[in-house]
Formats: sequence, C-alpha cells, structure tokens
Amino acid sequence: MDEGRASRTAIATAYFRAHHCKHANPKIFEDSLAGALLRADDVASLERFLLAGVAKHNPELAASGADRETRIGLALRGLVVVLARARFTEERLAEAMRDGAAQYVIIGAGLDTFALRRPDLRERLRVIEIDHPATQAFKRGRIRDAGLEPPPNLHFAPADLERESLAEVLSRTPFDRSRPAFFSWLGVTMYLTDAAIRATLRSLRSVSAAGSQLVFDYLDRAVFDTADPSPARARLFETVRRVGEPMIFGFDPAALEAELAEEGFRLLEDLGPEAQSELYYRNRTDGLQPTATAHLARAAVV
Repeated sequence: MDEGRASRTAIATAYFRAHHCKHANPKIFEDSLAGALLRADDVASLERFLLAGVAKHNPELAASGADRETRIGLALRGLVVVLARARFTEERLAEAMRDGAAQYVIIGAGLDTFALRRPDLRERLRVIEIDHPATQAFKRGRIRDAGLEPPPNLHFAPADLERESLAEVLSRTPFDRSRPAFFSWLGVTMYLTDAAIRATLRSLRSVSAAGSQLVFDYLDRAVFDTADPSPARARLFETVRRVGEPMIFGFDPAALEAELAEEGFRLLEDLGPEAQSELYYRNRTDGLQPTATAHLARAAVV
C-alpha cells in the first residue's frame, strides 16, 4: 500500500457494500452507512475502473448493449466475499456478546461502519479500530464530512502493523487484557507474508484472555498455483495488483487447524464455498455465489 494514501481496497469494499445495500434483494449483508463515507469522485473513479475491466475481460458483454448497472454488477461479483465475511463476523460477534464479550477489536478496519450503525451497543461494547494512519485519517475525515458523530465507545488506533506489534498498539487503547475480546481480521491475510501473519497471531494471543475469539478470512493456498488457468483468478489478482495491493498469501485448509494450534488457537469454524453457499446464497436469482477460493474462519484463544 502507498504509505501516504488510504487503502484503495478499503474504499472499494465500502463501495460494494453500499452498492449491494442499494440494489440487491435479498441482501446478504446490509450496510446502510457505507455510501455516506464515499464521495462522488470515489464512486466515479471506481465505476470507471470496473467498467474498464468488463471491457477488457468480457468484451462480448461490453458490446452487447447491456446497461451500465448490469455491467457494474457483473464486475462486482468477484468481490462478493466482502459481504459474506461481514455478515459472518457480525453474527458471530452477537453470539460472543451473549457469552459475555464486551470488547471488539477490528484489525484493518478500513471504512467499516459497525460502531456507527449500532448505537444500541454503546453501553455494552467497546469498539477499537486499528488501521494504517493514512486510511484511518481518511475515514475520520469522511465521517466528519458525512455529518456523523463517532460514538463514545469507538476508539481509533492508528498503527502500522509492519513496524509494531498488535500488543503494542492495544497498549495505547482502553483494551482490557483481563477480559475476553472478539477480534475481526478481514481482508488482510492475503496481503501479508507468512511471517507477518504468525507474528500477528502470536501478538494477539499474548494480550487475549482465554476464550477470546478471532474471525478472519483467507484464500486457499491452491489459488496461488501459477498453473491455475482460471480467468476469474487472473482478473482478481490483476485488479488488486493494479491498485498497488497485490495478494501474496493463502492458507492450506487441510493444515489450518494445526497451524493455528501452533500459535495457541483452537479452530472453531472454517467455512469454505459450499458452507457459505448454504448459509448466504440460497435461492438467489442475481447470480451471486461464493468466491471459489475464499474461506471464513473462527478460532478461540486457548
């Protein structure tokens, strides 16, 4: 990521959440505030990018006379995991809160709007957002521009996790190490090295009370096989490379449980495409289906 600018994938994620909220029925995930954090120039730039991708990778559709919204919708299908992972996370957070969790740490928060959307939880849940200083400054500016007020239970923690540990970052926040917490780490692991991922897991484990939980998404390591001829894979990898945030890492689903155990975690769930389809994509008529190589995982600190 460019050190001086907000994450482009964070902006794209917010755009897709806003687009889905406006156009989809039924909705996989409903984010009523994502669009409020985007300006017209953000939307115009992203839509030009998406339409250019359709023209390059699906020239038949581009030449077919299909309307603009249809072409944009097709271009967004490859990003559908951002909807499933958000719903999965917030559903599991609600379960954890019923079991007593009272603090929620969002690692790589981007333009997440959870704390803004849930004023009902202000007295029950402390929310800590960790992200790169440039992305977090961008987000705070957009919250102000939208006339929104950050709730008192939301705490921003600007940090570069390539230069300091998660434990160091949390030491600057109201995070309570003695109480179980719920962590989300979405849209991050695929951009990190194996060493950086393990370091973050160890650091998270070091500050977490037993019973704390972590939700994260990951790519199946097989997707990085250069012999894979999948056009969808090629488009996805090219798209993130073009915005300066190339994907470089995936877990092996068969080895995930053992790898997490090495770092002090117990795997609770690992939802591959089939499980996601059953939970979030049944009876849809809009062509949305799970991202073929994306997994949603939940683990507990032991």
